[in-house]
Amino acid sequence: MKKFMLIVALFLVASLALAQSTAVTTITINAAATALTLANSDGGVDGVIRGVTYTVVFDPYAGASTVVPNNNGEATNGDVGVDISGDVSSNVVVEMSLPDHLLGTGGTSMPITFPSSGPGGGVRVETGGFFNPNVTNTFNLGSGGTCSLRLGYVFTVPANTNIAGDAYIGQILTTAYYTGL
Repeated sequence: MKKFMLIVALFLVASLALAQSTAVTTITINAAATALTLANSDGGVDGVIRGVTYTVVFDPYAGASTVVPNNNGEATNGDVGVDISGDVSSNVVVEMSLPDHLLGTGGTSMPITFPSSGPGGGVRVETGGFFNPNVTNTFNLGSGGTCSLRLGYVFTVPANTNIAGDAYIGQILTTAYYTGL
């Protein structure tokens, strides 16, 4: 009987060994990117004259937009652009959909262009560097996690503008996203 019990015990131990299995559990932690935030910077020009072509340039040293000519009291009323905030030192792709005309409240339209280079084009406020707003650009948000972009533009006031109050309005759609996402 002892021999039988020993055989049964060995059989149970062998059966337990054969029934044993292992499993590997994986832990995955995904870091989330800080949501990008975009804040518009609205602007334009006041006091324009019929038939005159104007150029608006953002001056990074003065930190403001200027308009030329300004012989008759024409003045900018804000800087056109966008402020982007996100992860520190991350790269973001920025695309701008720029209008080619502004619609007048009196029913006319005004052509507008955004120069592709130099001081009349796009300016990154933090560095004073120029960029072409007509193409997709990539910017590094730097140690502050921000990027402020301002735009220059050129327009000619239509000769048939109702000078007593026509306003010309257009919109710029800016899309930004992290690279690699």
